[in-house]
Amino acid sequence: MSDLKVGAGGPEEAGDFLAMLNDCSSWLVLHRHPHLYEALEREDPPLIVRQVRGHARAGRMRICRDLLSRVTGGSVLTDEAPEFAPPVDDPELYLHFLVTRMRHRQLSMAALVADARAEAARRGARLLRTHCWAGEDGRLLREYEELGFSATLKFDVVRSDGSLWPGRVMRTRV
Repeated sequence: MSDLKVGAGGPEEAGDFLAMLNDCSSWLVLHRHPHLYEALEREDPPLIVRQVRGHARAGRMRICRDLLSRVTGGSVLTDEAPEFAPPVDDPELYLHFLVTRMRHRQLSMAALVADARAEAARRGARLLRTHCWAGEDGRLLREYEELGFSATLKFDVVRSDGSLWPGRVMRTRV
């Protein structure tokens, strides 16, 4: 992890961020938008592009870089959980859109989660939550558990094609 640095990201990293989402997250690749990062310049971009741009402009994006300053991962940190995550009593920080380049997956995920924990502690939050895809054999859930998260709520998101995207809310104490 020492070879990776995490810092603030902005609008200039939105293309890299969307490219990683496009490459790693099949649930984001809509039939009519197979290359989300190419939609950055469109007047009517997909919702995910608008969300990433908004987070980047608001200073909520975190970017992980290697020693050559290449982007290896990214995330978004907010004080607000998505509507499907139940409210909690403790102050929390919510980790959204944790994404990495496949080649740097484990180290970038670990660096971004460590950064989120440090930011949560800095803000006085005692809880760090996120959510992830819970399909297939649960491999992604196990990766989050290895990073110190525990699975909580199960949920499903209905995709544009009517199929379900199975998810889990994950949490860890800071």
